[in-house]
Amino acid sequence: MKLLSIKPQNILFIMASIAVLLTLQSCQSKPEVIKWQLQSQATKSSTDYKELVKMAENIKVMSGGRFIITPYPGGEITNGPDIFNAVKVGKVQMGSGWPNWWSGQHPAWAVMNAGPFDFMNIDASLMYFLAGEGTKLANELANPEGVIWRAAWWPGMEFGLLSKKPITGINDLKEMNVRIGPGLPSEVLAATTGAYAIPLVPNEIKSSLQNNSLDAVEWTSVSGAWNLGLNDIAKHAIVPAIWQPSVLADFLINQQAYQALPGDLQAILETAIKSYTLTTTMKAKVEDFEALHAFKNNGTQITQWSDSDIEQWRTVSEKIVGEYKAKDEFTKRLIESKQDFKKEYTLYYQLFGAYDNK
Repeated sequence: MKLLSIKPQNILFIMASIAVLLTLQSCQSKPEVIKWQLQSQATKSSTDYKELVKMAENIKVMSGGRFIITPYPGGEITNGPDIFNAVKVGKVQMGSGWPNWWSGQHPAWAVMNAGPFDFMNIDASLMYFLAGEGTKLANELANPEGVIWRAAWWPGMEFGLLSKKPITGINDLKEMNVRIGPGLPSEVLAATTGAYAIPLVPNEIKSSLQNNSLDAVEWTSVSGAWNLGLNDIAKHAIVPAIWQPSVLADFLINQQAYQALPGDLQAILETAIKSYTLTTTMKAKVEDFEALHAFKNNGTQITQWSDSDIEQWRTVSEKIVGEYKAKDEFTKRLIESKQDFKKEYTLYYQLFGAYDNK
């Protein structure tokens, strides 16, 4: 039997080929891992932050460990209105906050969220942004800044004002220091009541109320206020939050980072965001029911605005919204788009709305 003869140079070639194949196989078994940072406005104890952590975990699982997003509670990398610029310049790849916080970028952000006498119900706002033209218009503002906009979740009707001393109506608020977010809500509150609007971020609120730097606090929904521990200090509330009846939170995504994602990871991110939206909105609203009982059981005295107060809120609100319409064509188009959608919503629900309390 004749033995196979291999020349030395061929042996070297075969060994080199095997090495290349092994290297390629090694590379294929270790796909690139993409890591993002997500700066939230929320406190670590809040439902929306806890759900962000779950969203990040789901993205990691769905991507097979290829896409890892690390959420940070408010203030860890940046905070408040600065979240927008942090996403814009790529300091973080994602942010989560409130549209009215970005009003320093463009006046239309101040009216993107639900202002006074805007959408009254969560479902109206959900329809407008998820099925109407809301998200399209928001991205007309965000995309030129290198940012992609997505709706995050809906707290819906905010709680109102919590205070140490009773507030029974508009007249009691004159010259008080009131914590409220920036934009249209704070402008309407200041013009209607004569109060001073102080746009503190959440980690500053409780201590400011404790040391009497604030007289009253507006902070998201009933469960949001409870989770912030305001019940320990403020034993009085006046409701509802006329200035933000159907508030929504939003996601900001760095456009360049998003476009660099493979198509499957983009799809995973979009799917995870939609899941977060539905889960957080519904879970937080049920928690509002529970938190209302908790406030009452804790001895909080709850007062409602009078009919005359509400009409005064309406008069001032309409004047300020008219001023926003005059600022620029885009802001006017956004306001009118929302108003037109509300008309259609109202017309439909006049026939198909709840009938048991009529």
